[in-house]
Formats: sequence, structure tokens, C-alpha cells
Amino acid sequence: MNWLERKILGFFVKTKGVFSKPFFAGKGIIFMLHRVIPKIERNAYSLNKDLAITPEKLDEFILFFKQKGYVFISLDELADYFDGKIKFQQKFICLTFDDGYRDNLIYGLPILKKHKVPATIYVTNCLPNGTAIMWWYLFENHVKSYNELILNSSKGRTSFQWDDEQEAFSQFGKVSEAIKEIPGNELPAVLSQSFGLSVSEIEQQCTSISLTWDEIKELSNDPLITIGAHTMNHISLRQQIEELVVEEMKASKSELEKYIGKEVVHFAYPFGGELDVSKRELEIAAKVGFRTSTLNQAGSIFKSNKKSKQALARMPLGNRIDNERMSNYLNGIYHFSVNGFKKQKYQ
Repeated sequence: MNWLERKILGFFVKTKGVFSKPFFAGKGIIFMLHRVIPKIERNAYSLNKDLAITPEKLDEFILFFKQKGYVFISLDELADYFDGKIKFQQKFICLTFDDGYRDNLIYGLPILKKHKVPATIYVTNCLPNGTAIMWWYLFENHVKSYNELILNSSKGRTSFQWDDEQEAFSQFGKVSEAIKEIPGNELPAVLSQSFGLSVSEIEQQCTSISLTWDEIKELSNDPLITIGAHTMNHISLRQQIEELVVEEMKASKSELEKYIGKEVVHFAYPFGGELDVSKRELEIAAKVGFRTSTLNQAGSIFKSNKKSKQALARMPLGNRIDNERMSNYLNGIYHFSVNGFKKQKYQ
């Protein structure tokens, strides 16, 4: 953000979003969620707490947006809106859930059905296939017993040390980037050695919290739920060779379609940050046949985003989103604070 944008942001904040709203609030918001779990289970996490929302908070947010006059729409409806097939008089909200956790079915779906709210669940196929390596959870458990993590791969040796949990968590960003650089075919063996767990133990952790294929089919049969793709193995695509990126998208789409008996036309990039997605991935997603693709980069949704349907911004939604943050989502201040004058990602 340059000096002019910082000055304008200060003005927007001082005037409580009155002047930012007409220009940067957009037509709606796509929200990114992951897990839906009870408070006591959520509180058992520290590092990964914000990957979960409690059922009560999800219910509260839905009521809040309805009271504000927002309409909840599906990603199919959003794509139709971009294509000029439908119009919305009200501002809209899209709810999306990443990865494919069983709690989406157990705790999330009843709330969505209660309020008749549609949502998309982006399934990364390694979860129902039982082969996912959820290293973000493995790392949180690891730091409780060890003060070092060593990663040995063909990319070289990287080590991290810490004196306490807080110091370990402060290094998570660097740990994350180091793990993303490990070639996908080496990941199981490398992380098995790094965390001192067998591959079967790592996979057991996956199956304990993942949706099964039967449960994904059950969700898909509910008219409120859209199943989207999220790659086969939840790897950072920008780090991979092009052939592997194509395969990760195409195979995920194809296998999901086989199990649910429906076309899968929406996609979310794993991790989804600037280090994970480039223009190459956007082009591949379009060629594979996705109508929309979403990022893990914040921003409002505008009508002009029809030109960038493979790079749609999403706002995080969770228990720690306070009233001020929510107001700044809705009045465009948050969009401007992250993107400045840009309304499209990867312009």
C-alpha cells in the first residue's frame, strides 16, 4: 500500500466507511470456512483454532446477514450472475467450506438446513481417500513434545527450533512455506520422519475427521449443498510443474464426479495465497472447465469480477471475527486495506 492509499484508508476509517462503501463494499462477499465443531473441541486447539467455527457462531452470523438484508446464494447462482443470466436486488453472501471435514455434515448441515442457506464444500480427494497429510495439525501436536522440527527432502535440509509453544507457533509461516516446497511424491516419507509418526498413523488422523465418499454423496444429494474440487492432494500448486497442476485439478474433478454423479464446476486453490497461485493456475483452472475458482485472499466481490472468475477473493469467517472487522467487511474498508484500488486479483 502506497502513501496515497494509506492516507485514503485513514480517511475511510475516520469516516466509519461512509465513503468507502459505495466503491469497495462490492455486490457481495464469499466467505471461507473450514470446520464446524463445538466450543470445547475448538478450544482444544491453539494454532489451528481459527480453522473452526462453532455451530452457535455460524448460526449467529447467518442471522446477522439476514437481518442486514443480505441474500445467501450458491456458487452456481454467482456464476450465472457473472454470466448475466440472473440479477440480484440485494447484496449477497456465498458460504464455502474447504477440505471436506465430517463435522460439516454433523454440525454444519443442520444449521444450513434450519436457515435454508446454500453452501459449497470444496473436497480435496485425499481426505475421503484416507491419504491426506494434515501437517498443520501434526505440527501443533509436535510442538507440545519436541523443540525441533527437521525437514529432509531433495530440496535440502531445513530445521526449526523453539523454546516454547508460542515461539514455535510464531515460526509456522516459515514452516508452512518449507513444507510446501517439498515435492508431492516425497511428502509422506519426509513428514513421517519429521514428525516421528508412521504413514499409517498420519493417515489414521486423516480418516478420523474426514468425510467418507458415502457422506460426500449424501451431502451432494442435499439441494443446499454444492460439491467443489480442491485438488487430489492439497498441495501448493504454484510450486509444482505444469503437468502435475493439470493432473491435480482434472483428477480431482473426475473422481468427485464419479462418486457424486454430478458435474463439478467450482474449484478452490489449496492454501490459496499469493505464494500458492499464479496466473498459470488461473489459466489451467479455466481450461479444466471450472466456472469459478476461489482464493484465500481477502476482498469483496464486484460485478467486474466476471473477468476474473478463476481468482475470486474470499473473506475468512470464524469465531474471532469481531463487530469492527465485520463492519469493515461490509463497508469496504477491509477490501481497500488489503487491495487498495484494485477490484480484481491478478490484474
